[in-house]
Amino acid sequence: MLIQFSVTNCRSILGRQTLNMAASSYFKELEASNTFMPEFDDGLPRLLRSTVLYGPNASGKSAFIQALSFVQEQVLNSQKESQAGDPIDVTPFKLTADSRAADSEFEVTFVEQGVRYEYGFCCNRERFTEEWLIAYPLGRAQKWFHRVFNTETGKDAFKFSTAFLGGRQRQTLAAQTRQNALFFSTAIQLNNEQLKPAFDWFKLRLRVLDSVRGFSPSYTLSLCRNEENRKRVVAFMNSADLSILDIQLKETAFSADTLPRGLPAAIKDELLKDVAGKKFIKPSFFHRDVDTQESVEFDEKEESAGTLALFAFAGPWLDVIENERVLVVDELDSSLHPLLVHHLVRRLHHEGTNAQIIFTTHDTTLLSQKLLRRDQVWFMEKDANSATRLYPLSDFSPRDNEAVERGYLNGRYGGIPFLKDLDFYGL
Repeated sequence: MLIQFSVTNCRSILGRQTLNMAASSYFKELEASNTFMPEFDDGLPRLLRSTVLYGPNASGKSAFIQALSFVQEQVLNSQKESQAGDPIDVTPFKLTADSRAADSEFEVTFVEQGVRYEYGFCCNRERFTEEWLIAYPLGRAQKWFHRVFNTETGKDAFKFSTAFLGGRQRQTLAAQTRQNALFFSTAIQLNNEQLKPAFDWFKLRLRVLDSVRGFSPSYTLSLCRNEENRKRVVAFMNSADLSILDIQLKETAFSADTLPRGLPAAIKDELLKDVAGKKFIKPSFFHRDVDTQESVEFDEKEESAGTLALFAFAGPWLDVIENERVLVVDELDSSLHPLLVHHLVRRLHHEGTNAQIIFTTHDTTLLSQKLLRRDQVWFMEKDANSATRLYPLSDFSPRDNEAVERGYLNGRYGGIPFLKDLDFYGL
């Protein structure tokens, strides 16, 4: 479960911006469906099952989600994928000299296996300059480790809590941590068991998608190999009123016809050499004949782009619900009809699961459907310095029956594009 995520000095973000998934105690609407209690009790409030981010193009929505993806990537791979001297793929806010020279900072607060964690780090292109992990077993804070780069000695200084086990191993882990790798990532690679639950949150619980557009159907296809899972996928798609009787998988040999149109002949020939003799799996969809009620087979090329997008999304979505993952999606509505997005959000709220979804969208109709609480809606916009600002709808103390969609489109809450008049005759 995600509690909050903060980022400072990264891409279009200058000052610290925080997305908070804690439900406001001032709002009581939709509490049973849209919020849930964490699996342990250390004084935390209820958490939100979903949050939506609105804002004009280039306001920083993608930058914020990319920042969370960057944290996940560094935790999972900074030790095993990078070599000494490799640059860290981080970009600070570039519109001031101070920010260009300053470190970027990231912090995530989450719950895994009944323990709350606060994990964060600071870095630049050359090195990680600070890193920390605070755990709250039984609700009491324990700073397991704190790493700080000492500019005078040119080395990292480590402090460990007595609650972080393994005296000699701690120093070995510290000595093995490169300047461009996280201590967290290094410790996991060297088989530290105490950090594994927190690591598993990043590896198994968190799912970050750049977009639904072009999403690979491979995971859904793998699910459909099992009959029960295939029925779940069919039921999920039919809940969106697609009227699919069944889905069957077919093995097909690679041929020139299976490659994208427009590829140069030389590239096609090279690709066909690589896949010679191999087969791939593709789905067939069955619908009911309106007169005879018999089953009629449709090849995937005969299905709409929306149906194929939903099929690709079905497997990951069912996985998120079943395994109570945290799904973060940029542009959820990029390939899905607005009513389908409404359906997905409503379904998540009523599944009785502790899964969470955070997504960006331009679909304002969500604001008028009574699907979201006032603390589930966030906005992003650029300030006078062209830096991203993130803030919740609740900052405006909207009334319970306020027409939020109309208010947003009228500019009451900000987060909309400022459109200048075009001088057509001056073009």
